[in-house]
Amino acid sequence: MIGLAALGALIVLFGWASATGSQPIVSLADGLNAAGRVTGLLGTYLVLWQLLLMARVPALERAVGMESLLRLHRLNAYAALSLIVAHAVFQTAGYAVANHLGPMTQLSSFISGFEGMLMAVVALGLMLLVTILSMAAAKRRIAYQTWYFIHLYAYLAVALATVHELAIGTDFLGRPWYTAYWVALYAVTATLLLWFRVGAPFRLLGRHRLRVARVEREANGISSLYLQGRNLAQFHLQPGQFMLWRFLDRERWWEAHPFSVSSLPNPRFIRLTVRASGDFSRRLSKVVPGTPVMLEGPFGRFTAGSSEAEKVLLIAGGIGITPIRPLAEHLAREGREVRVLYRCQRERELAFRAEFDQLSAELPLTVDYLVGEQVPGDSRRGHWSDAAALSRRVPDVQEREVYLCGPQGLMDKLLRSLTTLSLAPAQVHVEAFRF
Repeated sequence: MIGLAALGALIVLFGWASATGSQPIVSLADGLNAAGRVTGLLGTYLVLWQLLLMARVPALERAVGMESLLRLHRLNAYAALSLIVAHAVFQTAGYAVANHLGPMTQLSSFISGFEGMLMAVVALGLMLLVTILSMAAAKRRIAYQTWYFIHLYAYLAVALATVHELAIGTDFLGRPWYTAYWVALYAVTATLLLWFRVGAPFRLLGRHRLRVARVEREANGISSLYLQGRNLAQFHLQPGQFMLWRFLDRERWWEAHPFSVSSLPNPRFIRLTVRASGDFSRRLSKVVPGTPVMLEGPFGRFTAGSSEAEKVLLIAGGIGITPIRPLAEHLAREGREVRVLYRCQRERELAFRAEFDQLSAELPLTVDYLVGEQVPGDSRRGHWSDAAALSRRVPDVQEREVYLCGPQGLMDKLLRSLTTLSLAPAQVHVEAFRF
């Protein structure tokens, strides 16, 4: 993927070098404008990759994993925006110097006198808005659905920027091959987005006709929704994966949310388990049986395929138990020796306890319920997730592959403890709840 991205960027640079880059720079204005054009081209190219990274292309997700794609998506966003802002600054400064105007006067002249320039200014404003609200500090203050809908403006920004680029881009004049190359980039990106973000979910809906069969209470504030449909034996799902769920009723059809599947793949049902922590998840327990459900996915490499060890340790914090539940059963049925540490603040918040107790009686599966502020058996001066306490509770932890899922703060503590215990990075698999 990185090689393909680099090759595309080289073609972008070659097109610029054969046009603007081949012209002599004899003044400050020439230098500023040359820098503005190359940063604009590269920034737009990275914006297209930004869309592609979140197009949910299965080949990309299988190659690097959804978590890595999200990380690349965040890093690429900052790089793309920096280049686009640099483009705006360089071009405005370059024309201002050439025309002996102030920056604001030149910007006003751009908007009134250049085709597509107003669209470009709006596009830049939208990109700034999306990026700022995507920063970790901002995301903690907005709901998922708000964040999701703000991200839809990124598509509008790209459309507006495209008009600006192709309408007045100097590097395209007299170079039909370069125009064709950029049109192909836009066409491929748009095709992949439409197929995997729109076409694939409708295809799944038509093939399986999934509907909510029933809703059951699992624990305090935690409910499971059981989905039934056609040909579920052909549903391609691995234990531990997650999907994007869209409930097609009057209140929720416009929202798609990521949740792990909490049941083993089977021909009878697909189970989703959620904690009432936000507006959307709180309302899910009220979904009416018979409601159609549209799915995207499955996604994630938090699966048994990531593990080769005979002994496995699964650690869940709170609702992080949802992917752990099917993964634990699957690994145990494979004959692995499975240990589960399930952390909750209160006894009434434990989900799947009856299921785990039954599985523990049948399979090589042991579950420790770590409940309350002070977990029994741990040092009063330490925390149950500290390296020493973890080693006492699971003496052979260094021989195991470890799966972690839960709140980010707890996962960070556990990762530090496992590093202290000298577990190799390849032994540890993490599923993070992020958007």
